[in-house]
Amino acid sequence: MPEPETQENEYPEPSGRNYLLNADGSGTGTVANPSPAAIGVVLKDPDGNSVGEISKAIGPATNTVAEYRALIEGLELAHLHGIKRIRVFLDSELVVDQINDASRVKAEHLKSWHAKALMLFKRFPNRRISWVPRKWNKEADALASKALRDG
Repeated sequence: MPEPETQENEYPEPSGRNYLLNADGSGTGTVANPSPAAIGVVLKDPDGNSVGEISKAIGPATNTVAEYRALIEGLELAHLHGIKRIRVFLDSELVVDQINDASRVKAEHLKSWHAKALMLFKRFPNRRISWVPRKWNKEADALASKALRDG
């Protein structure tokens, strides 16, 4: 029987010489009643060394807006470092599907966030965005949770 590619709680190996960006937003608000939200971002080089991270409160927002804000700030960070090859990982299936054009952006309040994230994403000549289980997004999630607690 072949060995699985990853063990429990182990991250998959990236292909090529890609920088890795994990982003996560944290918030429990609704469109009618936004609540405090925060973002967490972890950017690593192809060898797994930290290039930068972001952990900050963003004020009242829905969870999906927080996810988009984390993606946007992470992409801006990667762009500032002159990165060309990037693999982005989020545990928000909705945001990933919307960026990959697999799902329409129906909510009016998300359209401008989606447009900005997509414009930034397309700046990278070699790019991919994928959904990952929350357990593979622990570092970004921890940074968002810390900012939410401290915020």
